[in-house]
Amino acid sequence: MTSTMEDDSMGKIVAIGGVTPPSKLDLIDKEIIELTKKKNPRILYIPTADGDDLGYCDFFKSIYKGKFGCKFDTLFLVRDTPTEDETREKVFTSDIVYVEGGSIFRLMDYFKKFNMDKVLKEAYKREIVLAGKSAGGLCWGKYYFENDNTKDFEIDEFNKGMDIECLKLLDFAICPHYNLQGYSERLEAMVKAHSVVGIALDNNCAIEIIDNNYRIIAANDNANAYKVYQNGTKINKEMISKDCNFRSINKLLQVSEK
Repeated sequence: MTSTMEDDSMGKIVAIGGVTPPSKLDLIDKEIIELTKKKNPRILYIPTADGDDLGYCDFFKSIYKGKFGCKFDTLFLVRDTPTEDETREKVFTSDIVYVEGGSIFRLMDYFKKFNMDKVLKEAYKREIVLAGKSAGGLCWGKYYFENDNTKDFEIDEFNKGMDIECLKLLDFAICPHYNLQGYSERLEAMVKAHSVVGIALDNNCAIEIIDNNYRIIAANDNANAYKVYQNGTKINKEMISKDCNFRSINKLLQVSEK
């Protein structure tokens, strides 16, 4: 089995596994900003997954505007009901679109409701930097497997969880919080169900993708990323090298049958 990105793939994505307090993501945040090649880029913060929590908004603003000097704007999809023209205006006038973590159920529901899936795919082609952590990081991939109590789903145990179809800008599944209990099982469920390569990200670790190349960046030394895939009936896990050089994403995703 060989899994590859689209030949005409373009764009910039930084998917972050999450953050473990009191750790800070300064190194990753700075890289997101540097990708714009602007001193004071305009960043659009989308807090949909956490229900448009104003506390998170203020905290995020204190970092990107207060610490790094970005021009800051917020897109509320839970508190407000913007038109598609309004969402497109906010997204396409931004240098960075940053999607917050929280419920992937809520995030994808609202993205579909407001046609954000189409808007963000167009932003990707325009090479606007797309970033996010946790649900806001995994949403750029293909699928996610989750059991969640924020919606009216009857889920009694992990094996009765639900598949979530994500934006599919990346040709693999992303699993955040991989160093925390229970997340390896979720990724294995995705890999088995969809015959897809999974990229697992510990908290404080991110995969940075520019066009068809990638590298792993981490805010601390013990945060890592892994490639998880199925070979026959076996699930394999390989640590991905943390290297300052970019490498081919197609080579990373290649899985040969044995």
